[in-house]
Amino acid sequence: MFEIVEALFTTDATTLRSTNLKDATYDPVVRPAETINVKAGFSLFSIDTVDTAQQSLTVTGWITLTWNDYRLAWQPSSFGGIKEIHVLPSEVWKPEVIIINSVADRGVIHDDNLQLTVTYTGDVLWEPPGLYSTHCEIDITYYPFDRQKCIIEMTSWSMTKDHLELDHASDDIDTEDFRIDGEWNLYRTSVEDKDLPDTKPDGTVETFSQLDFILVLERRPAFYAINYLLPIIAASFLSCVVFLVPMHSKEKVSFILTLILSIAVLLTLIASVLPHTSLTTSVLGIYLATTMFLSVISAVITVLLLIILHNNEKIDVTSSFYKLTIIISCAGCKRGSKNRSVGSKVVPNGTFPSKKNKQLMEAKKETEQKAIETSVSTDECKKKAYTWTEVASIWDRFCFWTFLALTCITTISFLVALGVGAVLNDV
Repeated sequence: MFEIVEALFTTDATTLRSTNLKDATYDPVVRPAETINVKAGFSLFSIDTVDTAQQSLTVTGWITLTWNDYRLAWQPSSFGGIKEIHVLPSEVWKPEVIIINSVADRGVIHDDNLQLTVTYTGDVLWEPPGLYSTHCEIDITYYPFDRQKCIIEMTSWSMTKDHLELDHASDDIDTEDFRIDGEWNLYRTSVEDKDLPDTKPDGTVETFSQLDFILVLERRPAFYAINYLLPIIAASFLSCVVFLVPMHSKEKVSFILTLILSIAVLLTLIASVLPHTSLTTSVLGIYLATTMFLSVISAVITVLLLIILHNNEKIDVTSSFYKLTIIISCAGCKRGSKNRSVGSKVVPNGTFPSKKNKQLMEAKKETEQKAIETSVSTDECKKKAYTWTEVASIWDRFCFWTFLALTCITTISFLVALGVGAVLNDV
């Protein structure tokens, strides 16, 4: 029984193909209508690579194209109830479409071995799969907390909009079969209709129909935060530590030079993954360059302090450098005295019960004594004659606090700019 049914189906399908496809009046080169409407969609399977340096996107998926060819319609009752058949691409008319911003295969989309589905109403379905590599302009401003907008641009190759009009089958890209990517999160998708003007040498303008399949990708920053951001921030603060290394230590210069080389390596690593463009500038790159600059300055200052340390000449107490050293030293004395006197505030008599008057008087005397000591300490600081070793030590400690403040300000500004900018950047 089943063999008879299968034989009848085979006979009806063969007859149907002979009637519709082998008919002498059917020409697969001639389009079905003066202006034919082709609905297109894109199904995304995976994000293969987002090459930041080469500014390209490679995805795997398939394009869905549907149109109506009235010449292929038939009555199911005349052919054993058959409602659809499968045909080869060479047997029917199909639109010539290309991915216009492709960086790999710029030819017309085709697959000679992939069959098309034709229904009894004349509707044709074609779903060619492929690996699509397209140009994607990368904005590295907020790397690695960035979002990238990549577009797959599809248009007709030879037929203008008057002959072939592309229309989106849905408002979004189909992600039902999408595989999650470890580096990029698919933030959102959309599909837009556009017109592509083409100006001929004689000045005439032809308009082609175009579809843009838009993918907005959001980078997953965990890997980059651990392997890039933390080492860079740590290196920036290490440039301050060189001023805590004892002046007589032989490792003081080698420490800062090793640090500069380490920052240079980090800078090279960051530059290798960023596109070679000046259209956008990475905030991370600016921070790294600033860190490098501060490290070089700290190295120069370290060498100068070592020269001062080993200076055997007599100190000129009238020089501006020596006077500035005294000011810095006295400022340190005042700060230390102020910190020691915190918490000894005196409250007038009568504010508390009489049994505490004795304690208040003792606190008052102690405060007055510390004020006298502070004044004496400041006067001694101004009158003291410093050696070159002491001068170098004073400037060493001063540079530590100065560079620490600069590094904190730079780092906080960098993190704020990176975080706020990434949140406000909506592509």
